[in-house]
Amino acid sequence: MIEQYLSIPCLPLPTYVQSGHVVFQPGERHPNRNNFQFFVMMFMVRGELFIAEDDQQYTVKAGEMFTLQPKHHHYSWKPMEETTEYYWVHFAVKSDFIQDREPKQIRSSILVPSLHYYSPDVTLFLKKQDRLDTFDDAVAIIKKIFMNSNKENDNQNVVGFWQAQQLFIDLLQQVQMKAPEESRSGYFASEVQRYLRDHFDERITNEDLARVFHIHPNSIVASMKKTYGITPNLYLTQYRMEEAVKRLLSTDEQVSKIAVEVGYQNIYYFSIVFKKYYNMSPSKYRKSYTEKDSN
Repeated sequence: MIEQYLSIPCLPLPTYVQSGHVVFQPGERHPNRNNFQFFVMMFMVRGELFIAEDDQQYTVKAGEMFTLQPKHHHYSWKPMEETTEYYWVHFAVKSDFIQDREPKQIRSSILVPSLHYYSPDVTLFLKKQDRLDTFDDAVAIIKKIFMNSNKENDNQNVVGFWQAQQLFIDLLQQVQMKAPEESRSGYFASEVQRYLRDHFDERITNEDLARVFHIHPNSIVASMKKTYGITPNLYLTQYRMEEAVKRLLSTDEQVSKIAVEVGYQNIYYFSIVFKKYYNMSPSKYRKSYTEKDSN
């Protein structure tokens, strides 16, 4: 069996839609569906499921988790040979995802300001077909999800919806897998990012980072671009600009003092960079927001 992995960006978070439980008798087949809009995550309790996605055939056995992609052709390539039972969960994602022979980091469809780049773990990795060591725990969570998403009255439905979403995130944490290489690269990039945030008011070059982390500058740049889609220099600049804006709007400090506080000894160069990001000088930016507040 060829190992396959689903890589799903988690900003915005995957959303739980519905779940259920099904039992097939010998001779019955899984429904034939084209372009179903949700992911279908299955947890096989007993029997064997002979399921195909497009032209690829799979045999899913008891104790395994299996996930079908949305908007693909799903059908049974062979009738059930024995009583087959599984729990299923439908969930949706807004961003693009990838199914491939190895996990891949995917950038979010939401533009997150560099100030908030606090975690590299924004991609959910799922093995398409996986025998879980925590299978019973996963099924227990699914049963709770099913209970909370099937409340009888309207008030309970509202509460049940949010409880089901929270439980679904617990389920994803239970079944997700980590890609060793990606995790190491992501962890290193997060350390570089943390260093840049802690020392943003200092002069920092790629060579400086290389000396701090004892690694070639090109490797540092590659790791940051792979994890965050941005170079260390660009990350540092964006962070400095966001810090400058905070000081412009929350203090009465002179622009020259703010420039030094965010790492620029040359106020003229600071103004050039600031104008590039916000299409106006720091002084004009502060004045425009002060006038808005007055109005």
